[in-house]
Amino acid sequence: MITCAKTATLSNCTHSVGYDVIISADPVSAQTIPFYDGDVYVSLSETHSQHSISVYTDSGWTNWDPRRPTPVSFMGVVAYPAPCNSQGLKYVASEEEFRQVSEGALADTSTLAYLIARDSGLGGPDSSTPRPRKRGRAGTAQTKGLILSVSRKTIERLDKGKAKETDAVTEDLETYTGSQEMDIYVGHHREEKGGYRRLLTASQLPPPTTAGWLSWNAHHVVSLVPRTCRKDAEVTAFMSRSLKASEINHHYPMLIDLTLHGQPLKVLHHKIRQTLARGTAVLLHGWEPERAMEFNMKDIAEIRPLLSQTIKWQDANIRARTFERSPSSRSYGDYIVEGTLQDFVRASTDANSCSNRLDLPTLVPEVPHFLRGILDDRSALIITGTEAYVSTKGESTKGDCSGLNGPQLMHCDTWRSCAWDIITHGGFLTYPHHDATGFLTYSYVRAGAKLWGYIHLDNVDEFDSQDVSARWRNYYKHPMATETYDKNVIVGTVLLEKGAVLIQPPGANHMVYTPVHTVMSGGHFLTYETLHLTEMALTFDFGLDHKGEHQNATNSLHPGTLRKVYRMAIALPVLVLERPQFPKRSIIALASIVSTNPRSFSIDDYKEDVCLKAKDALARELGGERARALMIMNKVMKKWHINDPWKEMRKGLWNDPGSLEDLTFLVGV
Repeated sequence: MITCAKTATLSNCTHSVGYDVIISADPVSAQTIPFYDGDVYVSLSETHSQHSISVYTDSGWTNWDPRRPTPVSFMGVVAYPAPCNSQGLKYVASEEEFRQVSEGALADTSTLAYLIARDSGLGGPDSSTPRPRKRGRAGTAQTKGLILSVSRKTIERLDKGKAKETDAVTEDLETYTGSQEMDIYVGHHREEKGGYRRLLTASQLPPPTTAGWLSWNAHHVVSLVPRTCRKDAEVTAFMSRSLKASEINHHYPMLIDLTLHGQPLKVLHHKIRQTLARGTAVLLHGWEPERAMEFNMKDIAEIRPLLSQTIKWQDANIRARTFERSPSSRSYGDYIVEGTLQDFVRASTDANSCSNRLDLPTLVPEVPHFLRGILDDRSALIITGTEAYVSTKGESTKGDCSGLNGPQLMHCDTWRSCAWDIITHGGFLTYPHHDATGFLTYSYVRAGAKLWGYIHLDNVDEFDSQDVSARWRNYYKHPMATETYDKNVIVGTVLLEKGAVLIQPPGANHMVYTPVHTVMSGGHFLTYETLHLTEMALTFDFGLDHKGEHQNATNSLHPGTLRKVYRMAIALPVLVLERPQFPKRSIIALASIVSTNPRSFSIDDYKEDVCLKAKDALARELGGERARALMIMNKVMKKWHINDPWKEMRKGLWNDPGSLEDLTFLVGV
């Protein structure tokens, strides 16, 4: 048995559809493994007249009649298999095109079966088409397998039109391992026919027989279709048909590309800040981590403190079973598995395993040097690092408790969110969401690759924050947006590999497909220019504009966020000495967050943390910092004649940071 991955470009589409051609001596009824719509099965017989062709459609095999149009749905795209004198079978876009192509084409199934086999590379090394990949039907790259091929003598006779019923097929017993003539790409890529690169790891073998190939035409790569369940396959196929995110400017640009080299850091910082402030992501090329690594136990052990550490991860196979329930009854916590990091990495060699470990925190991150100048939450904590605010009455002034020499207590999440590693098995799909509690995120790949899908609303009034919020609520009405992932949205994709850093603004809605085993590092942060987006994300996630109902738009929460926001407000009287101007609407957003009761941002309902009591030491310190921050922000709001910053933020274009305003009047406050 052999399998050959194929793609077909339809006349009514801007993208290709992918399918597999499976050639075997066994009848199609003998196959028990899953296939996908559009796959073609050629059963070769010792008797030429008994060759047969079947097409997989509507979750079953159908005998293909080359004289009648048979509709096949490729994840929502309908195509028709038509007879072809050169390659045996080709997919076309409509019944009319089927009739045009069929006119004058061969209609004999056995002859078409031969043509399909020859087009798939059974002509051997001297054939004009490449020899198919040699893969077993199941197991890993070390599995032995039986390969069917057409003998050279038979090919010559068939090409001359002399072959009849004899000598049509011979069985060649070929023993192979993962190192012989197999298209395996571990941590790197090789050029494929047509300039496409195949994204695949060895433990995913044998891919075409268990799933199928997916063409990402915008990036000229081919990946596996997720094999966990049909829903994962549908969503990933939807992503693959999208344009590059950098080519989409719907309401506002989705992403811009920047290059690290050739410009001063201050100029680069300004470009990044201004771009992120408008809700546009940045892909910065020209940086790689100092230490090169691959996805293996040895390399992962060198960046993580302990392989025997107990961790939790998301299991896509368990998640697939939750799709049998109604959308409203699903939860992110339904598919969490616990084990050691070693267990997780070892499971990547199992072709049936597909999991994702989010946010393994690290206190020794490799932060790209060009980012250090825009990590405003870190800078604010450093600037105010000697100031402490602890009050039993919830009141504080500058210098209160200064003898304590800085913060006394710190929620672990305040540090944990700063830097992390994410380790993911190939084939895992992360469903639509935005990163938690209004953070910006930077990410870079250490080993493997990620395919990001950014999501913009299609029809929406950008000047009406209530309309924007309502449409996102409708999109996220169920966890993971499994039923609405393609409703009223435009998606653009980003291929993230070694050599680039992806920086995304607060509240950027996205989904991610991991085509290969991948190690990615990154972190969350805040900037002054994007606080209006942070405020909007917090308002949405905690339902401040919708009866306090928590939304389904994020897959995690960070209780340390408010601490960073308060310190950013406290730092302003010192920061304005060197940086006098700030975007007005972003500063109003800072005042809105500070003035909102912290309990409104409570995650108690999620039961992720022990609830803080008002008299607890950490709660008193947070109360003191908030009081100091509120004093500063009230002075700014009074200067600008704004009584209710939260209501003020509900006005205007949602992604407008506002005009630059001088804040030097805060000096000495």
